[in-house]
Amino acid sequence: MRHFYLCALLLLALAIRSQAQDFRPFRPGLTYQYSEAGTPGDTTHTLRLGPGTRVGADSVFRFNARTSRSYQAGPVNCGRQVARPDNLFGASLTVLANAVYTLTAANGRALTLRPRSPLGQPWAAAPGLTAQVTARTQGSAALLPRADSLVTITLSDGASLLLSKSFGLLQGPALGAYLNPRLPRKSLQLTALPELQAGVSRLGALAAYDFQPGDVFLRRTYSYGIGAPCTQYTWTRDSILTRTASRRGDTLSYRIWRRTLTQVCGNGPGTLSSPTTVTLVVTAAYRNMGTLTGYWEERTAGGSGVGLLHSASYRNSRFNRRPVQEHAQHAACMSSPAADTTGLFNTGSLDFGYEFHTAPGLGEVYEASLSFSGDLTILLGYRKGAESWGQLPGFAQLMPAATRRAAATTLAWPNPFGPELRVAVELTRPQALSAELRNALGQLVLGPTSSATYPAGSHTLALNTTALPAGLYTLHLRFEAEGRSEVLKVLKQ
Repeated sequence: MRHFYLCALLLLALAIRSQAQDFRPFRPGLTYQYSEAGTPGDTTHTLRLGPGTRVGADSVFRFNARTSRSYQAGPVNCGRQVARPDNLFGASLTVLANAVYTLTAANGRALTLRPRSPLGQPWAAAPGLTAQVTARTQGSAALLPRADSLVTITLSDGASLLLSKSFGLLQGPALGAYLNPRLPRKSLQLTALPELQAGVSRLGALAAYDFQPGDVFLRRTYSYGIGAPCTQYTWTRDSILTRTASRRGDTLSYRIWRRTLTQVCGNGPGTLSSPTTVTLVVTAAYRNMGTLTGYWEERTAGGSGVGLLHSASYRNSRFNRRPVQEHAQHAACMSSPAADTTGLFNTGSLDFGYEFHTAPGLGEVYEASLSFSGDLTILLGYRKGAESWGQLPGFAQLMPAATRRAAATTLAWPNPFGPELRVAVELTRPQALSAELRNALGQLVLGPTSSATYPAGSHTLALNTTALPAGLYTLHLRFEAEGRSEVLKVLKQ
């Protein structure tokens, strides 16, 4: 009999726990991918709840922190991106008894949801805002793997939320905007729950590197360096031969046919490599792409570290409107705009920088590693089945085009420089040439010089830099006939 009562109590506890989790907006450990409704770029975000902690009879779960654009004048003009505790729905979710959920911002303001409240019975959701359940249905959404109980909550300002009993918030406003006025108002639609194999994931390594046999990509890399005689160009053509997915789908392995064409200084036919077969293994953590959007992962302790900031993805006219995501290196500022924030700046504005962009099914579409030497890689074209974008010329077409390319050899000295900076240029044909200097913030501080026309051959430009303070600068040279610019990093001492 005693065991019967124990079992009964256990079943009752499980039933109460199950009821208390009804229509929970978010569940810990799941990645929620939301797309903004009505935005030109169809912007896509991800967020996640961390493990919970007990506070009395309640459970509190924290959202991942995210960044927002801001500005703070300071030692290095910090704050182009600012990390804050608040996410799109505040800083934390508290689960109370009887399926009551409270979203709380870092400033202490809270918004309460009561999805099991009787139909048409309003409650105070937040200061100046009421809410009520306006519909209960049984149905399915395109994202859900099965039919589920759905509830609609309508706010007094006319906005509404649709929640699924098993999967959480399907659509509605970014509720954090009701708690923190600096958070933008967004209308969101749940588009993927990757861990549940629901929806179509646009973000992360497994989505970006979702290749198929027969896919072909052509990329071009520019390599340069201080003191190097000129720029090196490398074309890389990849063809996907095979694809192997792990049993759980958390790893993708590819065999890729690869060939390269390398050309130095834009002269000659270039060097064509022999075809090789390479192996690419992609996991969810590949290149740190499993990091949530807007989350800055500091790599160094002590508050002055450097880490990648993974931005939300957006569509534009390129790549057949496939959404593009930026992964850029940011560092912590020496000062912060407020006590609850961490100011960040893009390290490309100082001595070095690194970023890469990805798109679903295309892998890397852009990569830049910039300092006194650097590499810049761009996707020129691709073919995926019947879909194609850009150009995919063969190496036989590239080589004659490369031979005809007019080239310029550029060198700046002394580096570091003092009251004068000299620039040596070797032109292969007559053309107009102009130069300008910009500081670490990208501000124009000298020039541009008059766009004079120079004959083919060797030339030296002398720039008077007496009035410039010590620091890092970028020298921009414009070659009018070739319609391009060269950028060199130079240092004044």
